[in-house]
Amino acid sequence: MDLRLVGHPGDPEAGGSSCGCGRGCGDGCPPWAALGLGLARHPDDALVVRRAVRDRTGEVVDFRCEWANETAERNAGRPLRGATLRESYPTVDPALLSLMRRLLESGGSADTEFALSDDSPEEVLRGRVFSSFLTAVDADRVVCQYRDVTELRRAERALQHQAAHDDLTGLPNRRALREHLDRALARLPRGSRTLLLALGDLDGFKEVNDTLGHHAGDEVLQVVAERLRHAVRPQDLVARYGGDEFCLLCEDVGEQHASALLERVRRTVAQPLRLTGGQRVRVGITVGHVATALPVPADDVLRRADAALYERKGRARA
Repeated sequence: MDLRLVGHPGDPEAGGSSCGCGRGCGDGCPPWAALGLGLARHPDDALVVRRAVRDRTGEVVDFRCEWANETAERNAGRPLRGATLRESYPTVDPALLSLMRRLLESGGSADTEFALSDDSPEEVLRGRVFSSFLTAVDADRVVCQYRDVTELRRAERALQHQAAHDDLTGLPNRRALREHLDRALARLPRGSRTLLLALGDLDGFKEVNDTLGHHAGDEVLQVVAERLRHAVRPQDLVARYGGDEFCLLCEDVGEQHASALLERVRRTVAQPLRLTGGQRVRVGITVGHVATALPVPADDVLRRADAALYERKGRARA
């Protein structure tokens, strides 16, 4: 935010009049309305002046709105003047209140971002995200200038998801797998069990593609992806490694559980499936896996899993 407070609005340096607005209107002007003039360069920004509400001990328990511009009230979907922060935003993050208290104590300012809960009782407020600049202008008042960045954050999340996931199956892609694997290996020294990485290649997939076409092949990949999700534990990762290859990353597994999981994966994938065109097809999966209890480099783990996969495929062809 570009809002800057130079001196106190009641100081001649801040506006040249007793109220601070620079218009010579005297004491009848809302004391902080002068700050609204700063919105000329940012007409879409909201501006609110909030005064501390204190309990009998002098502790700040909330902040009441003394002045708000039209943008602020439009964002809130209701009048703000006279209402406390909790009354205006029932699901406000308590951390925002704590920050505003600290600003009163320090006389400082802060850039922050706050989000309203998706369960907010008012639909207009659900999931809204605001980027804000807060400044304490005296021992009781905080000026809040903010803008709605909800759509921007949604677009950013969508781009991040797209960069880390396969478009066809919705599974994490190879890049995301590598990031998860790096983190999982880094956690190994703190555990007593092993990490399992399994790389699987579909058997019979090329025949489906060649005889029924790529649309049928895409549908098979989508069905297999869903079956793999259900074959593993909720905390395990299933990723599309590329083409007709899938990867499973499972933390904190013992040898017996690993064997049972891999057998369940093979049985689940091998079940016949009916395509939307009515054709019944069947594919299988060959899996190579590696288990490690040591934080070895991720490239080594992937290389060993790949070698184990092709060794198994070689044995199946022999």
